[in-house]
Amino acid sequence: METTEIIREPRRLSRPRDGRWLGGVSAGLGAYFDLSPAIYRIAFVALALAGGTGILLYIAAWLVIPDEGEDDSIAATALKRTHDRPGRVVGLALIAFVGIVALSEARFWPSPGNLWLAAAVAGAALVWWQVGPRASASSASGGTGTVAPRRRQSLLPLAAGGLFAVIGAIALVEVVGGWNVDWRIVFGALLVATGGLVAAGAATGRSVGGVIGLGLLLGVVLAALVAIRVPVFAGVGDRAEHPASATQLSTKYELGIGDFNVNLADVALPAGETHVKATLGIGDLTVHVPRSVAVEVDGRAGAGEIVIFGHHDNGTSIHDHVIDPGSTPGRRLVLDAHVGVGRLEVVRG
Repeated sequence: METTEIIREPRRLSRPRDGRWLGGVSAGLGAYFDLSPAIYRIAFVALALAGGTGILLYIAAWLVIPDEGEDDSIAATALKRTHDRPGRVVGLALIAFVGIVALSEARFWPSPGNLWLAAAVAGAALVWWQVGPRASASSASGGTGTVAPRRRQSLLPLAAGGLFAVIGAIALVEVVGGWNVDWRIVFGALLVATGGLVAAGAATGRSVGGVIGLGLLLGVVLAALVAIRVPVFAGVGDRAEHPASATQLSTKYELGIGDFNVNLADVALPAGETHVKATLGIGDLTVHVPRSVAVEVDGRAGAGEIVIFGHHDNGTSIHDHVIDPGSTPGRRLVLDAHVGVGRLEVVRG
């Protein structure tokens, strides 16, 4: 008795041409897992509204899931075209890293998750850089008597020299000239320039391995600056500021890392509004304000705890705005207080 063997073709994930709303990602996932595409559409929209992650996930899925009738996805096709020169891909990935980190600064975009996503992009770029050149080198050197290719000249000295010169010059101007530099912008611009240098080096056949490592290091520093906002040259260690009069009062108090105590309780504020900004990168910041004047506090913490006049709040990306009218009319202290990671407390007296 003969038996008939039924051979079923393996199910293949693809983006169907029929029933798609945008790129066909939800329709393809629904067909592959035998679920309604509406489930995936709702999930993508919910993640997009919850912080924008759904948009990135949808774009990533659109790039890696092939279209119906196609053998390769958009990403696979692009990687095959640049297989011999993966530095171009890495250069674009570094620029994308800057874009993701910049988007994480927006209020609708939760910072911690997207910093991990940015790290994943950088890691994926590093993996491709490690795999691509070795594969092409092994295929090119296969066989007997193959002449090894001449070592390409590295762009790392040029990149490192330019990096040190720019950071040193800006730091010198800030320390000597009192220029207030936003180092997030500086490192973001340096990372974009590094990505462009990687792409240019790959296009001209120069070695870019060291430059890629330098770019990843810049990316880590940028991520830390965005998440913590450490005043780079504001100092490390415990510090106390206690002005005794309005003439001794400064409009800005900063510390990089440590416990920071800013005591304004004894300052007789002039009539009108007085603006003071206190910033701490990592540690505990305590600000004492005068007992009777009206106080408006704009308190922020990247991660940790905020206590303003006894009101507690903790978590990540905290922002509390508190107004205490006080008992002395005509005088008002406007306090802008920020802690990257740690504790912020504002008390009377």
